[in-house]
Amino acid sequence: MDASRPSLRISAPTCLAIFIALALAALSPERALAQAAPADFQAKLSSVTEIGSQAYTSAQVAAFGGLQIGSTVDRTAIQVAADRLARCGLFATVRYHFATDANGLTVTFELQDAETFPISLDNLPWITGDDLTRILAQAGIPGKTSAPASGSIDDNIAQALQQTLQTKGVHATVSFSVMPVPGSPVGTNDRVLEFKATGADVRLASLQFTDPLAANNSGLRDQLATIIGKPFSLTAVERFDFDQVRPLYLSRSYLNVNFSAPEIRFSGSDAVNVTVPIVPGPTFVWGGVTWIGNHAYTTADLDALVNGTGLTAGFPVDGTKIAPLWQSVRAAYGHRGYIDATVDPHATFNDAAHRASYQVNISEGEQYHMGQLVLTGLAIDAERRLRTAWRIPEGQVFDQTYCDYFLARGIAETLKGLPAGQATISHYLEKNLQQKTVDVMIDFQ
Repeated sequence: MDASRPSLRISAPTCLAIFIALALAALSPERALAQAAPADFQAKLSSVTEIGSQAYTSAQVAAFGGLQIGSTVDRTAIQVAADRLARCGLFATVRYHFATDANGLTVTFELQDAETFPISLDNLPWITGDDLTRILAQAGIPGKTSAPASGSIDDNIAQALQQTLQTKGVHATVSFSVMPVPGSPVGTNDRVLEFKATGADVRLASLQFTDPLAANNSGLRDQLATIIGKPFSLTAVERFDFDQVRPLYLSRSYLNVNFSAPEIRFSGSDAVNVTVPIVPGPTFVWGGVTWIGNHAYTTADLDALVNGTGLTAGFPVDGTKIAPLWQSVRAAYGHRGYIDATVDPHATFNDAAHRASYQVNISEGEQYHMGQLVLTGLAIDAERRLRTAWRIPEGQVFDQTYCDYFLARGIAETLKGLPAGQATISHYLEKNLQQKTVDVMIDFQ
């Protein structure tokens, strides 16, 4: 039973009501539930129990719901508590039931925890770690460093952050959203709940690095001009670390370089200095790849892709070539119609030998063939041109690589010279799981 439709187990005095309710259930379940507990039903709350939550205790659940042991509650109070639990954002599902005995009323909530995300303060350098600890405790989640994607808990955190800023003489509006972690691989769940202030921007005065390789690199110093003097943003600093600083280390075989959390300090009322601690770790040589699960491509085929990157056994690893290698393997499978293929690399670092080896698990999935090319929103001449230009006949093995090229460049090249108004397009690949075909659907607006 969900939060809006509780099930009831009550004591002997209400047995007649239950009997009547059961008799009516076949005709009207909603009415039966309503009649099972009189509107004036009241009892002393003896206990609140949670089932299913891995993150919160029964006492915390009672507090989230606003229930106090020993108080007198009725059916409405229990429903209000369930609604509060549903709105707070911490639980994906909320169900409940209650029963009475000689000690009073027992309420049991059946819960499923919602996904939570690490909290990130993007441009709030005024907020200290102690401030955040206090704010999370006030919001009802003491000892936590994460929060759900939405809900009253997040609203309370944002409001408390805003009030804390006001006590520090900073007037700003705080909002929140779930954002990807800079540099996280596509398709992963590496996200944070980012709180951001609007109306009280500060600038980044300096960005320094603790390791000499980054600190003394002239090319990196030139790139700092893109971020120094701009509005301070922790996300922007982390993105700079990933896009500009990390490749510097990977290209020199520091595959396990570690970036600690940026250290932030004020240099004035409107400027922030940031230092990024970096531990390079050891350098590595290439130890090769072991392929598992490949059938459409032989091991020799896949090894040829490795050789094409310049990664050579026993030689220092250019780490910037590793991620593109896995992308090329995925593209190769898409080229042969295995559009659901997954490539899952697992690294083994031998620190003693300074050797990095990889085991790559491949799940090829089914091979797909071309279905129909569906074009909408085009004039007759333009549609004829595109159908003539399309190079995958129906029934032929589907080529994801060609399809991507056609969508990115081929359409524009084919329609060049025709009247404007066909630049905005949307596309979708419709898979037929039974026939193992793919319809390419392109809509012009």
